[in-house]
Amino acid sequence: MKKIVLIVALMSGGALANDWSGPTNVVDIYAGYKDGTLLFTTSDPHINPNGCFTSYYTVREGDADLSIILSVLLAAQKSGAKIHVGVDADACDASGRISVTRVRSIP
Repeated sequence: MKKIVLIVALMSGGALANDWSGPTNVVDIYAGYKDGTLLFTTSDPHINPNGCFTSYYTVREGDADLSIILSVLLAAQKSGAKIHVGVDADACDASGRISVTRVRSIP
C-alpha cells in the first residue's frame, strides 16, 4: 500500500510540474486587460523551461489567482523586494508566452 501511495505521489508531482526562477526584482507590470491577463517583466532573465516567448511573464485568470499575484507584484515593486516566479514547466499560455502559476515574495 505504501508503494502505491508513493507512486501516485510521484506521478502527480510530474503532472503539476512547476519551475521557480531565481531571486529577481519586478520591473514592469501591465494590468487591466479585459480577458483577465496580467503581464510583467523582471530584472533577471525569465525562467523558460518550455521554449515560450520570453518578452513577458503572463498570468491568466484560471491558471493562477490573478489578484493575489498582482498584489504580491505591486508590493515587491514598490518596496524593491525580490520575488521568485513559478512557471508552468509543461506548457506555454495560449499566446505562446511563459505561463505563471504562482509568485513567492522573499523577505
